[in-house]
Amino acid sequence: MKNHCENCVHFRSAPYEAKTAGCYLPSNMPQKQKLACLDEQQLPGDHETINLRGDCPDFSARAVRLPWWKRLLAS
Repeated sequence: MKNHCENCVHFRSAPYEAKTAGCYLPSNMPQKQKLACLDEQQLPGDHETINLRGDCPDFSARAVRLPWWKRLLAS
């Protein structure tokens, strides 16, 4: 089964002018920051080379989000 990076928990894409998309798993990042205020200085891992064949060893699927009407009834 082929894994897509967009469906992984560790994949993030920043909506800034200079879009930085990548794998934010700490073991795959070349540069990481401990402080939350320095979060924008982090360099994510290259998700295309990590998941080149679609068999990323660190892949974990995102949780499935309930439909809006079920979330509305649950609250």
